[in-house]
Amino acid sequence: MKAAVLDQIGRPLSIKDVKKPEVKGKEILLKVLATGLCHGDLHIIFGEWKDDILVNPPRILGHEIVGEITEDSEHFKKGDKVIVYNAFGCGTCKFCRRGYPQFCEKVKILGVQEDGGFAEYVKVPSEDNLIKIDNEENPIKIAPLADAGVTAYNSVKNIEEDSNVALIGTGSVSMIALQILKSKGVKTTVVGRNSLKLSKALELGADRIIQVKNSYSEDFSAKIGREKFDYIIDYVGSNETLRDIVWALDRMGELRIVGEFGGEMEIWEQLLVLRGLKIKGILYGTKDDMRNTVKLYEEGKIKTLAVPYKLEEINEAIDDLSSERIIGRAVIIP
Repeated sequence: MKAAVLDQIGRPLSIKDVKKPEVKGKEILLKVLATGLCHGDLHIIFGEWKDDILVNPPRILGHEIVGEITEDSEHFKKGDKVIVYNAFGCGTCKFCRRGYPQFCEKVKILGVQEDGGFAEYVKVPSEDNLIKIDNEENPIKIAPLADAGVTAYNSVKNIEEDSNVALIGTGSVSMIALQILKSKGVKTTVVGRNSLKLSKALELGADRIIQVKNSYSEDFSAKIGREKFDYIIDYVGSNETLRDIVWALDRMGELRIVGEFGGEMEIWEQLLVLRGLKIKGILYGTKDDMRNTVKLYEEGKIKTLAVPYKLEEINEAIDDLSSERIIGRAVIIP
């Protein structure tokens, strides 16, 4: 089969013919229909997570996967379209038992620890992590829901309708989160550098945009004045975005951090105590989050803004994503 292979950290992916996966036991073979390209893939390719996440080349990346069942199984028929919930935990630890396999110490992710979806076929450890989608749905548009959508849903979960929310960043996760918030009528401000992406945020319903031209902390503070937010969600997670951000939180406000650009924070302890602030990290979501995200999509409440690329064009897609030329989500089609 044809696949895009990471042969060496820091080098372009190689398009080559590799052996088609063989399945046994409870494993399921999917014909890949579409796989989203995530910033996490870029972090791996460029070696930015090498001290945190072990990836052993050669590896087929790609973790936002929509595929087609190739053989009848217990719960699926050949030809069914499915989306992959991509956190395969041990099933017995306290995190798995509570429904959070993404925090399992033994978690395996297709496209990270195991070969993923930038290929014509992918092997899935168990059908338990597959969710059937309508066969009439466009897999290219569905694929971003497998990570960007689930993460976006989790990042705005339980936010009250009367909240004032600031979204930092204009990537795919932020854009989907914005739509979920607006479907509930939440007042939303989007902060970012890219003027085209900010214009898209307005089109998707943002109440206000703030364009950063110098530093996030200075430009954001200058534009909001004394205004405070109930929630600030950082989809970047860099030193620049995290600096002084908690000062913009209202009493009992919450900072949710989604982006993983290696930022560090310094926080005045009394600020946390006297305002009753909370800080929460967001990693992926639960299987129920994925089901709810797919439901929102089917109801027409969110668009994934998918931008299709052929498998042979994957390095072009990587370059476009790293250069911020993509508004939405690049999706690779084998």
